[in-house]
Amino acid sequence: FSQMANPPTQAPTVTATEAGTLTVFYPVYGEGEGFCTNEPPTDHGLSSLNGIVTSATNAECCTKHFSWQKSGFCFSQMANPPTQAPTVAATEPGTLNEFYPIRNQGSGFCTNEPPSTYGLNDIYEQSYPTNAECCKTYFSHQSDGFCYSKMGSPPTQAPTDAPTEAGSLTVWYPDYSKSWDMGVCINDAPLPSYATHYNYPTQKECCDNAYAGQSSGRCAAGYLG
Repeated sequence: FSQMANPPTQAPTVTATEAGTLTVFYPVYGEGEGFCTNEPPTDHGLSSLNGIVTSATNAECCTKHFSWQKSGFCFSQMANPPTQAPTVAATEPGTLNEFYPIRNQGSGFCTNEPPSTYGLNDIYEQSYPTNAECCKTYFSHQSDGFCYSKMGSPPTQAPTDAPTEAGSLTVWYPDYSKSWDMGVCINDAPLPSYATHYNYPTQKECCDNAYAGQSSGRCAAGYLG
């Protein structure tokens, strides 16, 4: 701030919506059953919020990350907690109103069951309001349609869609045949085995995750043109 043309007398402060110093809320695991906070990440042993899904309100954060809690512990930690944890009607069997990918069982499928059901602490990838959207985004490469077969009312065959970008797949994955500094993300078929667990719905997301910090900018040039 001191290098500004007209520096303020002190660094600006951010007004939080509840007690804390951030304007976003994020999940904290390993303390009680888990809760949400807008305190600095360092207060809870985190170096930053990079890679962590944040929410605008405490209630929204609790609903997204801890709706599976029977005790409602996350909601009880709010400054003005509700009398009981909000309930959300799921669109298919399960307890969440969003579907996310499970990659370590079979060839992969989507679910709206609590992450703890599959040994996960949280939902680490983008989720979708329907099972079909989730399957289409993450598992459109499956030749056996396994993801769609796990739906409550599976289609007679996996839906087909034209890729939205050059290539024949609707997911992008890092091309490890090139050196890291010259690496790019592609959506060419067939999907290599390593990419079963490392694919992304867009070229940008693939580059941001697989080639973050790439000094050459080769991957980013692919979607920036």
